[in-house]
Amino acid sequence: MKTISSCMTCTQEALKSGMPDFSSITMSRIPDDGVIKLTCNRGHKTAIIIQQEKFEILSAMAIKAIVDGYYRDAIASFAGSLERLYEFFVRVTCRKNGINTSTFAPAWKEMSNQSERQLGAFIGIYLVETGQSPQLLHREQIKFRNAVIHKGKFPERDETIKFGQSVLDCAVPILQRLKSESYSSALQEITMESIFNRSNAERKKGVNISTMAMPTFLCLCTAEQPNSVETAVANYMAQPDYEEFVKKMQAFGATIPPASARPIGPLPV
Repeated sequence: MKTISSCMTCTQEALKSGMPDFSSITMSRIPDDGVIKLTCNRGHKTAIIIQQEKFEILSAMAIKAIVDGYYRDAIASFAGSLERLYEFFVRVTCRKNGINTSTFAPAWKEMSNQSERQLGAFIGIYLVETGQSPQLLHREQIKFRNAVIHKGKFPERDETIKFGQSVLDCAVPILQRLKSESYSSALQEITMESIFNRSNAERKKGVNISTMAMPTFLCLCTAEQPNSVETAVANYMAQPDYEEFVKKMQAFGATIPPASARPIGPLPV
């Protein structure tokens, strides 16, 4: 999946000069660590830190995959998003109870390659926190997911929408709890810690740092969630074609002379 990105240095210079500069706008692939590394045509290097958690980005990838007709990819992204949301809930709940990253990380590492253990950890912590069992995928949806991911089944669109809706139904109660006042401090700590650690790693390389928020299907930063996958797909389809938008901006930017070639003083009328 790609998102719009641009050179931070070129943007700052354009603001100072009062002249637009669209030459560095591009579409960049979102990497696994959520840090887009960009080198513009003038040699400036920028690291763009995506603020969203992995489960949020995966949920956006799932919706885009449905729009593009890649239903197997959508199933995998929906399933991965829910699993990473489980992990995130465990992480935030541990922080809420005074367990920091240095303590949490080695404990989670023991189960990081075993989804059944991760699910068990989530169920246990959710039960202790809420006094209730979490809503989980029904057995038929688990069987369907496994058939797609492990047996090469080609899902139809309606099956993909149904699976995504099941994921949404499981995710909403978790997101509502994470957005509640009792979790706000721990949630903010973990979010800022993630941004700081990634930013600091790039800053040591002498790279300019920028942060970016992107809209996602499952989202921590909005008060409400969409009530259906179909609604999210329709909303995505109503968005402009960003690839085409970037091409137009790049073409327009090519017609503007660089700052060094611009006349000093007022522009001629």
